Amino acid sequence: MTLVLAALPGAIDLALEVLGVALIALGIVVTGVTVYGVVRMRGLYPRLQAASKASMLGAVAILAASVGTRDGATIGRALVVSLFLLLTTPIAAHAIAQAAYRRDREREGEAGEAEPEEE
Repeated sequence: MTLVLAALPGAIDLALEVLGVALIALGIVVTGVTVYGVVRMRGLYPRLQAASKASMLGAVAILAASVGTRDGATIGRALVVSLFLLLTTPIAAHAIAQAAYRRDREREGEAGEAEPEEE
C-alpha cells in the first residue's frame, strides 16, 4: 500500500503534463481550422462565425493547458482570461455582425432610391 502511495505524486505530475500537452495540441488544431475557415469561406458572416467561435475555443483550450504548470496563480490568471473571452467574444461578434447588417441595409437604401425627375 505504501508503495502505491509513494508512486502516486509522480503519476499525477505525469498525467497533468500529458493533459497540458494534449490541450495545447487541441488548441493549435482548433486555431488552425479557424484560420482555414476564415481564408476559405466567402462573405463576412461565415468568416465571422469561424473567427469568433472556433478561435475562442482554441484559445480557451490553450489557456486550460496551464493546469499542467500546477501553479495556482497561473491557473487563476488563465481562468480569468478564459472567462473574459467566453463573455466578450460573442458580444464582439454580434456587434460586428450588426454593424455590417446596418451598413448593407444603408447601401441597399441608397441604391434603391430613385432620383427625382427634372421638369
